[in-house]
Amino acid sequence: MSKPILRTYKDSNDLKRMQKLTQAIWKLEPNFHIGDLAWQRYRHVGREDDWDTAILEMDGEPVAWGWIQIPGELICQVHPKFPEVAKDVIDWFDKITKTIEQKVTVLEKETHLISALEDSLFKPSEQKPEVLNKISLDGCPFPVQLPDKFKGRHIKGSEDLTNRVAVHKAAFHKTKVTEESYVNVMNTYPYDSSLDWVIESPNGEFVASCLIWFDEVNKVGLLEPVGTDPRFRRMGLASSVCKLALNALCDKGAKTAVVVCTSSDASELYKSIGFQQIAQTKSFHRLK
Repeated sequence: MSKPILRTYKDSNDLKRMQKLTQAIWKLEPNFHIGDLAWQRYRHVGREDDWDTAILEMDGEPVAWGWIQIPGELICQVHPKFPEVAKDVIDWFDKITKTIEQKVTVLEKETHLISALEDSLFKPSEQKPEVLNKISLDGCPFPVQLPDKFKGRHIKGSEDLTNRVAVHKAAFHKTKVTEESYVNVMNTYPYDSSLDWVIESPNGEFVASCLIWFDEVNKVGLLEPVGTDPRFRRMGLASSVCKLALNALCDKGAKTAVVVCTSSDASELYKSIGFQQIAQTKSFHRLK
């Protein structure tokens, strides 16, 4: 068997190689969707120095990748057919990080990663898990009823950029998303403006939004992010914009959709649409 070759991240072509691995092992229900990688990489301008990134390849094909969020937190993906490569990712992480405490989060189903972490003396931590939820699109189209004079639509591209960023900022007041970074998102595979949905108020404001990323290979969409302007909450708009986006996703040929949430309110929202919990994350740490 070939020895894995480690390469550091250089450009968007490397992101596509990371996404290629994510697509290849999706049916094993890993912790990431190709949309996760695109959104996390490009939603903030100037974040490039906050991530050390490596891709491990065998015979020219990606078998693992790792991102280190400064100062010392790792997210990674390792092909289950090559569990031994997980140690290479952990060793690289150990070499790069300078903090006393190292943190890693994986999906509870990624047993090959959990075994590697335990062998490397990582211990479970008390970090609140993220919950992965899934829905079949067999029930499409989802019925949607909006308040009077509110309307839903997908964005038209750059002409909606300012309003699209504004509703995201209203929903996530601590966000660092800007018009510049959202342009980067829009220019990244697999972004599709026809899956970037908003609710418009009677005065033309965008007041709720849902972006879905579509993996055409696996016929699955990811909702990320979903948000509502606080002034317009408790009106059913979050549910409505998600359903509109899911209907559009279904029209693309998708069979399922997934969403990750951390709060009980979000869990109840997605449960009301029909999502069901399928897994959650597990966090580990160790002291150097």
